[in-house]
Amino acid sequence: MGNREDLLTAAKHCLETKGYTRTTARDVAGAAGVSLAAIGYHYGTKEALLQAALVQALEEWGEELGRTLGESPSGGFAEQWDRVIESFAANRALWSVQFELLAQRDLPPEVRELFAGAHRQARLGLVELFGGAPPGAQAQVGALYQALLGGLAAIWLADPAGTPTGEDLLSAMRAIVR
Repeated sequence: MGNREDLLTAAKHCLETKGYTRTTARDVAGAAGVSLAAIGYHYGTKEALLQAALVQALEEWGEELGRTLGESPSGGFAEQWDRVIESFAANRALWSVQFELLAQRDLPPEVRELFAGAHRQARLGLVELFGGAPPGAQAQVGALYQALLGGLAAIWLADPAGTPTGEDLLSAMRAIVR
C-alpha cells in the first residue's frame, strides 16, 4: 500500500477506536507511519481524510450487509431484520461515529452532504436488499427501511438486549396495518 491507502486505513482505525471528534491528525499520521504533511498532500485536511474513511467504512458495511442478507434471499422480513440487527454488533464503532457526528449542533455542510448522499443511496440499496417495492413506491419504502435501520441502531447502541427483533417489527407493522 502507498501513503494514501495507509492514511485511509489508519483513519478508519482511529474512527473505530477514538471516534471522529477525538481523532487528531497526529493520531492518523502516527497510525499510518507517515508524516503529518502526508495528510495535506493526499487529502487536503484531516476532516477530508476522516470523511473519506467514513464513506469507505459505510460502503464496506453496506456490501457486508448485502452479502449477509443475500445468504438467505428467501428469508422473510423478520429474518432479514434480525440479520441487520446482528450486524450492529460487528459494526458498533461505525454506528457510534455516525451518531456522534449527527449529534453535533453545527454539523459542517460537507459532512451534512456526505450523510444526505449516503442516506439517498441507502434508501435505494435497502429496497433492493429487502426484495424490492411496488412500482412508484421505492422512495417511500426505502425511507421506511432507513427509518427502521437508524432507529434500531440507536436503540441497539443504548440497549442491545432491549432492541426489538425482526418478529417484533413484523408484528407491530401488522398491527398498524389492521
